Parts: sequence; C-alpha cells; structure tokens
Amino acid sequence: MSEHYESASLVKTLRPFHVWALGVGIVLVGEYMGWNFTIAKGGVLGSLLAMLVAGTMYVIISLCSSELGAATKLAGGPYDWVRLFVGPGAAASVGLAVYMEYIALEAADAIVVAFIAQSIFPELQVFPVTLFVIALLTFINYRGVVAALTLNFVLTMIAFISIVVFFFATAFGGVDIHPEYLFQGALPNGMIGLFAALQFGPWFYLGIEGAAMCAEECKHPSRAVPLGQQAGMITLLVGAAMTLYLCSVLIPADQLGVSVYPLFEAAQNSGMFIFIALLGLGTFLTCVASANGCVCDSSRSWFALSRDNYVSSWFSAVHPRYNTPYRAVIFTMPVAIGFAFSGFLDQVITFSIVSGLLCYVLIPFALIRFRSLFPQNTSTVRPFVGPLQPYIAYFAIAIAITILSTLYWGYKYNLIFAFVFYGIAYFYFSHRHRSLNIENNWTEMGWPLPRGSENTGIRKEVTGVGDE
Repeated sequence: MSEHYESASLVKTLRPFHVWALGVGIVLVGEYMGWNFTIAKGGVLGSLLAMLVAGTMYVIISLCSSELGAATKLAGGPYDWVRLFVGPGAAASVGLAVYMEYIALEAADAIVVAFIAQSIFPELQVFPVTLFVIALLTFINYRGVVAALTLNFVLTMIAFISIVVFFFATAFGGVDIHPEYLFQGALPNGMIGLFAALQFGPWFYLGIEGAAMCAEECKHPSRAVPLGQQAGMITLLVGAAMTLYLCSVLIPADQLGVSVYPLFEAAQNSGMFIFIALLGLGTFLTCVASANGCVCDSSRSWFALSRDNYVSSWFSAVHPRYNTPYRAVIFTMPVAIGFAFSGFLDQVITFSIVSGLLCYVLIPFALIRFRSLFPQNTSTVRPFVGPLQPYIAYFAIAIAITILSTLYWGYKYNLIFAFVFYGIAYFYFSHRHRSLNIENNWTEMGWPLPRGSENTGIRKEVTGVGDE
C-alpha cells in the first residue's frame, strides 16, 4: 500500500441517530418477515413467549454492547471486545461469525427485494435485480458511511412509521379485526411447541448488537453508542409487540405460520388500499435498509480481522478520500453474491442465526471479563455503566445457550456443521495469533494496566482464557 493509504483512517462523523439507523435498519426486516415461524411451532402463545424471552436476552446484549462499545471505541465490535477480554482464538471466531451472520442476511434481503420488484414489474428477472441491489449498496458503502447510514435512517423511519400507523388505525377501530384468531391458534403443538418456538424468537431482534460496530466512526462514541443502541432496542421492542398483535388478529394462525410477508398479508386482509400500499412499501424499504446495514457491519468485522492480521492485511486499507475500509466493503459483494445464488439460502440463513447465537454467548462473557480485569468505575475506562452488571450477563448467556439448543429440532446438521466450522476456526486463529506474537497495548487505549498484571505479568492477563 502507498503511504497515503496507510496514513488514512476511519473518519469520525456519525451521531446517535446513525447508530440507531444501523441497528434498527438491519433488524426491522425481521419484524416484516421470518418471526412468524414461531406461530407454526408454538402458536400465538409460543410466539409471545419467544418474543419475550428473546427480547430479554437482547436487552441484556444491548446493554453489554453499549458498555463495551463505549469503552473500546473500536470498529470491530464483538470481535474487538472478545479479543481484548477473552482471547484471540475466540475473538477471531466471533469476528468470522459476525461476518457470516451479516453477509448471509444481506444475500437474503437482496433476494427478497428482487422478488418484490418482480411482483410489481413481472418483466424483471430475479438474478439481475439481486445482483444490482448488492452492487448498488456496496457502492454506497464504498463512497461513505455517512451517506449509507443516512439512507438507512430514512428507509428505516418510513418502514417503522408504517407499522405504527397501521397499528393505531387497527387499535382504534379503523380496521375490522378477528380476536377469535388468537384463541384458535393459541397452542397448536402443546407445551413442546412453546420450547420449539424459541428458535425463531431472535428474528424479532437479530443483529441489534451491530449498532455498536460503528463506534470508531462516531464523533462522540461514549454518548452515541449507548444512546443509539438503547433507542434502537426500545424501537424494536415496541415494533415487535405491535407486529405480533396486528398479524395475530388479521391472519388465521395456520396461514400466519407459513406466510412469507406477514405484515403485508395482514394489510391485505384489512381490505384497505392505503395500508396495503404502506406495508408493501415498508417491506421493500426495510429489506433494502437491512441489506445496506449488513454491508456496513460485515465489512467492519472483516476490516478488524485484517487490521490484526488474522486475514490478509490487504483488506485493512482505508480510502484516502472517502475514509472507508473500501477493500473490505468491496469484498462483501462477491461473497454475498455467492450466498445468494448457492441454492441453499435457507441453510445459509440458519447458519447466520447460529453464528449470531455464538456471539450472544461471548459478548456477555466479554463484559464479565472486562469488569473483572478493569474494576475501576471511571469515565476513562467505563464511560457507560449498565445496570445490574455483570449479573444479568450470566442470564443472557443461559438464554442464548437455551435458544441454541432448540435448533437441534429441525436444524441438527446446521448446528453440528457450525460447531465444527467454528471449532476449526478457533484452533486456526489461535495458532496464527501465537505465530504473530500479538499483544494488547492498554496504554494506547488510555487505560490502566489490568488487575493482577503487577504480579502475574501483562501477557497472561491480556491473552485471555484457554488460548495459550
């Protein structure tokens, strides 16, 4: 790389609403589609339980991400947190998991956008439209993160307002509802259905932790990350409750459990053109916003892995004019296209969910380690302090493991493949880390030495648990 490229760095321009737009923009698509498979497994009660259990886990994950993101202020998000406080092998595996999670979601979103476009204009073909969507969003992220996330903010606000307007119109009698649908599909598969529905609960909130991955590009990350992250989580909790109510009283449970676009179908059942148009537009825009956010987050994860030499350092170049990790951004395009046209998209999406749950085990554990290594409650080390920590972090780990175990019913081979894949990645990256002899430099971050370093040596503390 030229000296000009090496001297460039990520530009600090983002504000709290950009953080909100990144997190909610990625996740809101899960309220337009995908969550309704909880209905097929556990009925309305199972879906409600899944929404509450997953919501509890994500609230805690959001608090952990806010505290860690505000403290570290790094672009790698979960990768950097686990690298600093758990260990290199686990960190690189999480960085890879984040990358796989968002790339798979980007491919899925692009395909849905293509199908929607084809339904409006039948002469269009799915393949070229999918390719165009991926290429266009890659170009937008290449040109600058502010433009990409400002676009996300606009698209996400329109999609969320569509849900709110539809909800209030329904709640105040503007739409004929069918309360009997709630009882007809309350618990179709008995108590086991309640447990089985948990595996789809994360669809309501999957990816909200990615909001903290733009910390290095925020003007004031200590304020922007917690504020944007928590506002995003509140938005999703409200949206999830509205979505479940709307769809449950407008679509029979047997149809809702297999619907491709449940909110759009609920609007169609309302019989009012204004809501059909509004929710159709919302479905389209939220898929675009989700894919756009996925490009941003996956490229930052790959950029962080490259910057620490876990993958080729060639990807860590920052554009001298646009101040974006442009090579990492461009690299998302061929991988997303490969996923989109692999022919096994449902398996890829399931793999992304497993990847996300792996992160939800290690993010709270990273917070526990962080508080153990740096008990100092100062603004330098911990500008944002979450409530009831680290105790609720243990609870989040237990929920994540429970949800992960439910994937054995229906996705056993996906689960086994993920464990093998990330197991191999763990040992490979641990070996690579030892050969590179990388150590964490706490003084560059403005932190004191971790607790116990005076007696045991810094290296033992910073390399984490189980990687030596």
